[in-house]
Order: sequence, then C-alpha cells, then structure tokens
Amino acid sequence: MKKYRILWYVMTAIYTVWMLDFMRYNTYTVANTLLEKEMYPSKLIYYVWVIVSVSIFFIYPEFIQRIYYAKKLTKANKIFNIITLVIGCVYITAYGFLKNPLEYTASMMGLFYPWLFKLWCVFSGISIFTNTLYMYRKNSYENTAGIFCASIGCAALFVTVNVPSAGEDLVMTLQCLSHWSTALIFAVLGAAGIVIFLVHKCMEKDKRYISLTVAFVGVLALMLVLLVTVGKNGLIENLPMWAAYIVLFLINFTALFDAEKGKMYIKTKA
Repeated sequence: MKKYRILWYVMTAIYTVWMLDFMRYNTYTVANTLLEKEMYPSKLIYYVWVIVSVSIFFIYPEFIQRIYYAKKLTKANKIFNIITLVIGCVYITAYGFLKNPLEYTASMMGLFYPWLFKLWCVFSGISIFTNTLYMYRKNSYENTAGIFCASIGCAALFVTVNVPSAGEDLVMTLQCLSHWSTALIFAVLGAAGIVIFLVHKCMEKDKRYISLTVAFVGVLALMLVLLVTVGKNGLIENLPMWAAYIVLFLINFTALFDAEKGKMYIKTKA
C-alpha cells in the first residue's frame, strides 16, 4: 500500500503546484475564444475548485486501501462499486447527448459546459478506477503495473479538464496538445488496467475471458478504424468507455465470470 500512497501523494503535490503556480486564475479564458463564457467567474470559485480537486486526489489511495486491500469483500463494497459504475456510465452517456454527439466530442462540449465536463472527469475516473480495483480483489489478482496505470490515467484526466480544448484549428498549440495528450493517457492507461487483468485470465486458458477479451479489443480496434474513416465524434469517443463499463459489470456483478472456489486469496497487508 505504501508505494501507491507515495505515487498519489507525489501526483497530488505536482497537481497542486501546477494549479496554484502555473495555471492560476483563468489562464485560458482569453487564449481560448471558443469558450462560451469564462470558466471561472471569480478567483474564489477557481480556488474552491482547486481545493475540491486536490481533495479528490487524496481519496484515490483510500479506494486502494478499502477495496484492493480489503480483508474481505463485503456487501457494502459491492453496493458502492455498482453505484459508482452505474453513475459513471449514465453520466457520460447523458453528458454525451447534451449536444449532437455526431458533431461534438466530450471535450468540445466542455467548452459550453465546463463544470459538467469537470463532473465527467470525476465520475468517469472514479467509476473505472474503483471497479478495476474491485475486479482485481474479487479475483484475488495482484498486479502493481495495473494499479499504477489506472492511477496515472485518472490523475492525467484532471489536466484534461483544466486545460480546455483549443479546437481543431489550433492543434499544434501547447494548450491543445496538453488537453489531448492527457485525455489519451487516461484512455490508454485506464484500458491497460483492464486489459492486463484480461490477458492474465487468457493465459489461464479461460474460454470465458478469451471471448470477452477478443470482444473488448475488437471494440477498441473498431474505434480506431472509425476515427480514421469517419472522423472524431462523441459516439465514437464513447465506444471504449461503454465497452469498459460492460466488461467491468460482467466480471464484477454477474455470475458469468465468478472465480472458482478456493482461489480467493490476496495479501491484505498494507
């Protein structure tokens, strides 16, 4: 547990310094004329968001402690994780239809609804992260790389929502590169935390997981093909998120992928 706390405390310190010293107040209001209105109407609101977002960083290691290192998964663990999963899936879906998803991505909608986009960050990050932890713990699977990937991915997402998209006409700007690269880090590392577990199960020659892995990777491949052939839009962007939610739901909350009895052991020493 110590290594995960250190990771999150280091990322929290970096994020805090970045928000207070580099970002400061309304850094991108003038630079990004696509914003419908100022992201932060006052300095007070900005600093309240800094406090709230930094506090969220401190919650993540507690998720690891209480889910991944739980001595025994309880009904409360299950209820909490299914609630976060449902809220995350419902929210990103509803958010994606605030405007025509064939024209607007989540980032583009963030220019019109910056605070709703911040909630998108919070709900999607927490729901994927906690349910990945639950999947590991339920199946007695230990993998430091998987937890590190999921952790770094969720932290990167906070850069994505704090640096608004600059639009396709300003792709090669530091602002746009920061926004898109951190969004990509979240997508890749968030998926990696799930894929690492699926590959492990495939190596055990479990046909259920082989089929699930092929389907999940197939969706990711389909997204890439659609990005190249059709172009970027909200529906295509949400495909891997919806696929991740389905995979996590099937493994965590259905009997289809229950582990065999006698194999439920994980180190609980923090």
